[in-house]
Amino acid sequence: MKQHSSIIKKSNEIYNNASQEYGHSSSAVLWDDQQSQYIRFRQIINHIGFDEQSSILDVGCGNAELYKFLNFNGFKGSYTGFDINDSLLAQAKKKYKNINCENVDILNHTINEKYDYVVVSGLFNSNYGQDMNWFYSMIEALNNLSKKKIIFNAISNYVNFKDESLFYIDPKKVLDYSIINISDNVSIIHGELPYNFTCIIDKSKQWKSINRE
Repeated sequence: MKQHSSIIKKSNEIYNNASQEYGHSSSAVLWDDQQSQYIRFRQIINHIGFDEQSSILDVGCGNAELYKFLNFNGFKGSYTGFDINDSLLAQAKKKYKNINCENVDILNHTINEKYDYVVVSGLFNSNYGQDMNWFYSMIEALNNLSKKKIIFNAISNYVNFKDESLFYIDPKKVLDYSIINISDNVSIIHGELPYNFTCIIDKSKQWKSINRE
């Protein structure tokens, strides 16, 4: 896991610098502005259930802005946030006293609980020195934590310019991997925000013929 430990180190450096410079704003979690952050949140919550029994795990929760967005939209289920950055987690706990936010690395921690919806927003965007094998390991870890759906966003490699600080992902590879390894019910929403996509892997609605028991 040498590569993963270097990724953790680089990630913490990036987010520590951002949180020190930008405080509690959306820029602390590397969003250009709150509007683009909330558009991505909207794409996520369009695919979750809002009943009181629903549970959400927010991986890479940062300062837990998604929790606020969920509340504004009437979510009454349970929310849990995982992140590896103590500065951002401290912000989350200061703002939202009653939520469960923990320092958990999903590739290195044993987690027994499963959640209806496991979501990721922005975690895959920065370049920490990762590659696609690391990305697939993360998707498998998300799969192990989810009951119903895995929902995440990323930066598409369908671009006309690449920034070395960002990590670009081929949505075709995501679709192929997800269908082969997790579920054949996979949707990708591409381009609602330029050069971005959202992937929804639905494990709860596997197709069955009406003639099969």
